[in-house]
Amino acid sequence: MPGDTLYAGEFPARGLLFTGMQFAAPHPECTFHHDGEYLRAHVGPASAAEIRECYQALASLVVEHRFQRVLVLGLGEQHAHSHLGARDVVVALHEIGVPAGFKVAMVPKSDATLNGFRHAELAARERGMRVQVFREEAQAVRWLTQPENTKRIPRHVG
Repeated sequence: MPGDTLYAGEFPARGLLFTGMQFAAPHPECTFHHDGEYLRAHVGPASAAEIRECYQALASLVVEHRFQRVLVLGLGEQHAHSHLGARDVVVALHEIGVPAGFKVAMVPKSDATLNGFRHAELAARERGMRVQVFREEAQAVRWLTQPENTKRIPRHVG
């Protein structure tokens, strides 16, 4: 299968995907960049159709490359309803299936994108997925990159 060299076992071997790798996007106002531990997506500002295309391309990249962490930055003041495409991505990824530990952080850079991201967050919660909206990019990155909480098994002393 094309691209199999990117994977070791069930999950991607992150060391094989170069940090700073730029991915093809449907138009200039939609960019995807692999930033080491997560995929960074800039969506907009663009036309309504281009924003929808961008979210579709994002979903395809996540599935194709099995990204477990995604940062979505929503830009632009126009076409607020187009950013409901973020919700559609969440629903599609749920239907396709995502690996344990999958997380999406969304940072609206305008009020126009906030509504769509809140809908995506709600849809994710209803499906048991971890998607969270943040006002600041730094907070989103911290949440995305923090180590998973693992339960410690107490050792018996005695």
